[in-house]
Amino acid sequence: MKTALRIRSIVHGGEGLAHHDGRVVFVRGGAPGDLVEAEISGEGRFEHARAIRVVEPGSARVAAPCPIVERCAGCPLQHVAYAGQLAAKEALTVDALERIGGIARGSYQLRPIVPSPRELRYRRRARLHRGPRGRWGFAGAPEEGVVPVEQCLLFEEPLQGLFEKLRGVEFPGAEDLGLDTSGAGKGAIDVRAAAATPALRKRIRALVDKGVVAGAVLGEEIAGDPVLLDSADISGTRLRSRPDLFAQANRSMVPALRAAALDALGDAGSGRVLELFCGTGTLTLPLLSHAQSVVGVESSAPALQLLRRSADEVPAFSGKLRLVAGDAAQVARDLPDFDAALLDPPRTGAAEAVRALAAARLPVIAYVSCDAPTLARDAKLLASAGYRLRKAWPLDLFPQTAHFEVVARFERSSGSSG
Repeated sequence: MKTALRIRSIVHGGEGLAHHDGRVVFVRGGAPGDLVEAEISGEGRFEHARAIRVVEPGSARVAAPCPIVERCAGCPLQHVAYAGQLAAKEALTVDALERIGGIARGSYQLRPIVPSPRELRYRRRARLHRGPRGRWGFAGAPEEGVVPVEQCLLFEEPLQGLFEKLRGVEFPGAEDLGLDTSGAGKGAIDVRAAAATPALRKRIRALVDKGVVAGAVLGEEIAGDPVLLDSADISGTRLRSRPDLFAQANRSMVPALRAAALDALGDAGSGRVLELFCGTGTLTLPLLSHAQSVVGVESSAPALQLLRRSADEVPAFSGKLRLVAGDAAQVARDLPDFDAALLDPPRTGAAEAVRALAAARLPVIAYVSCDAPTLARDAKLLASAGYRLRKAWPLDLFPQTAHFEVVARFERSSGSSG
């Protein structure tokens, strides 16, 4: 049945929250304050619906600039004014910590959310999927599948340019296509396929030989040089990336993320620091300028190789960095004492690693999270082991999307024996 729903707020995942006859309805395409018409079943304690039309726009609603925003699932907040997006993400940080983590609002310092300097055109890398008739696109709403795209308003100009060069290229048997670019416009790709056929290898080699891309990754195979360099920071370090390895897509927010992580460590960051999930060194490199020593732990050997190359370029870092390839939780259990730990886990969080850090009784744990609910879950584990959340910094690295980062500082309570 069709009914009018008032959108109260934005929930995790980017849907609008509404109520109907005592039931919760999550509405795709709703902005806070909107009165929308939606089709609902009226069954169960809650359900998901899509806004069919806006009866009365709320003050937070704006016109979405992307023509396929209703089909593509990538930007569920594009119809919400940026100030409204920021307010929602800040509120969701508090909500997750309280509702899931059991941490009362007001019991810790919540820093104002850090906005992105770019609301659009901020992505330097992206991953596309093969859609209908071999066209590349993004995952859409459940009923849409892969939605083909011609351009993405989140892409920086060099990334959009690389995509336009590759959009009509046939990659025989490829399923996913990862694009990566540098600030100077250099491009590299990661091609994923069920099998690396001779035809696919030939096509990739031709793109490298013609200079369309500097390098490519195909499974374990490398063509050209897919390693891209960022500009040097104030310490002289240059972050390296590769299209098959994790890196922050919004490089304009990396300085803010680094500052928040160092702030979360505080004075403990000048001592012996254990960094888990260090990747290619987004947080490691600035940490080396402050810490007495750093042990970086990462499961990806190629990522550690790039980090080592970047660190070795700075003579002042000589002898300060030890890298360990392995499982974060296991390594945390086996290594000796540290003054603090810094971790930046994937979206699934780091429950086992957090348990290992708590068992080691480190005085300070700085947690960089890309998912507030899993941060809250892990915060509850830390609380049960005698840690207290002192500060939390939300940062919007992903405008127009439902994602954001949170940096948190946990301190071990004095006298705790847990």
